[in-house]
This record gives sequence, structure tokens and C-alpha cells, in this order.
Amino acid sequence: MLKYALYFIIGGTVVSVSTWAGSLGRSWLAAFVSTLPTLTVLTFIFIYQSAGAAPTVPYAKNLLYFVLPWLAYVGFYLLTVEQFGFWVALVGSVVVFVGVAALTKLVM
Repeated sequence: MLKYALYFIIGGTVVSVSTWAGSLGRSWLAAFVSTLPTLTVLTFIFIYQSAGAAPTVPYAKNLLYFVLPWLAYVGFYLLTVEQFGFWVALVGSVVVFVGVAALTKLVM
């Protein structure tokens, strides 16, 4: 149970640093911290510690499924935020992400 609390704290730290940087107008730093592979590196380590190296391979392969959905998510947000507002763009972006992820899974 303690290790899951640690996972939660680490994830929260990344979100907090990104939010802090973004609120100061340092959008590049916020984006960098958010996309820095810290969480995936830690996930690799924690999977390895729990089950060895073998389960890290399918995890890494499955990460690739989310490159296109992530690009669609960010692209949709950028295309819609000024016209429809923050909340509609954000919710729409999440819907696009889930839709593209589902399609990617079906096709691949």
C-alpha cells in the first residue's frame, strides 16, 4: 500500500510543477515538465521491481498506441479553444483522444 501512496505523490508532484510553471507564464517549461518521460520511467522501474523486465516490453509497445491519439488531442484543443472556449475544447479533446485511441487499437 505504501508504494501506491508513493506513486500518487510522484504523479501529483509532476502535475503541481507543471501547473506552477504554467501559472507563471512559463508555458514551455510547463509543457516540458508535463511531457518529460518521468512518469513512464518510474512506471518502467516499478513494473520491473514488481515483475521483472519481461512485462516492461508490452508496456513500452502499448505506449506507442497513444502517440497519434495524443497528437489528435492537442491538435483538437488548439483548433477549438478560441472558437468554443476552454471547457468545450478540453472535453472535446478528451473525447477525440479516447476515440482515436479506440480506433488505433482496432486497426492495429
